[in-house]
Amino acid sequence: MTDPGLPPFMTDSAGGPPAMSEGSFAQSMGAFGTLLKVQQNITERFPRCKVPWGGTRDFLKASTIEMIRATSLYRFHMDFFREIGLGNMQLISYAPMNYIFAVPNNPICNCYPALNNQKVCVATTDALHRFFKEELELDCSVEEIECIKNGDPVCKFKVALQPISAYQIMLDEQDKMILSGVRPPVEQNELIERVKALTVYKLLDNGKLSEIGNAYMQFAGNMNVQEKVFDPPWKLKEELSSIADKHSTFGGAFGVMAKTVQDQQKDEVVPPQPAVSEETQKLQEEAKKTDSFAELLAKMKKNQ
Repeated sequence: MTDPGLPPFMTDSAGGPPAMSEGSFAQSMGAFGTLLKVQQNITERFPRCKVPWGGTRDFLKASTIEMIRATSLYRFHMDFFREIGLGNMQLISYAPMNYIFAVPNNPICNCYPALNNQKVCVATTDALHRFFKEELELDCSVEEIECIKNGDPVCKFKVALQPISAYQIMLDEQDKMILSGVRPPVEQNELIERVKALTVYKLLDNGKLSEIGNAYMQFAGNMNVQEKVFDPPWKLKEELSSIADKHSTFGGAFGVMAKTVQDQQKDEVVPPQPAVSEETQKLQEEAKKTDSFAELLAKMKKNQ
């Protein structure tokens, strides 16, 4: 696909969910069903996609689009959003703490065949915000800046990170030593790369602590945050891929793959499910007993 290019940074937001009443009843129900499936995927899969700071740190320190695309977090992010029904997202533009993602042929837009001249991808905007905020622990703002339904060639989303939040995860002890004027115990090449990253993020200026860096170090001195270390959600997939590469036949790899999956399932700690209201629980139970979506809607209206 041809790179759509860097869109202008805009301040208008996507707004609330678009109304579906302009189309036919069948179109509205089809749209609602698709969005309900996406939301179900998000509810079921997001709690298992927590990313350790180490994975997010590699993503944040990547200083070019090519380097970002090569990180495990980026590949996981793109695969994950495609699998939950949000299309083939890709990073098309980057500046420190600002990322522009594009979705060609966005399936969310297909949910609103009767709507035009407006942005409709609230589901994608919300999913991006939740992914960065909950799974990566990065405070951010997310807005849809271009939309196919608004006459644009692709849908584009701007993710802007909150600096303090990004610095807290990006900077490890070696980086903080550099900012404090102390050489960390690392090789020269690694030292150069670390200084480069700190300069890109404006924490260093010509090898010296910048005003931003000085302000952050004063702030960080009052923080006592213990980094939690755990396996990233893409570990199993990468292990299976590595096993496949080492065996010339599927049969030779199958036994090792099966054992790897079983070992991970045995050790897996299932995170607690989010609390739901009594009304939502009742609706979930009704949905299990209902054969069709139309019947469920009728029951909901009757109980109102």
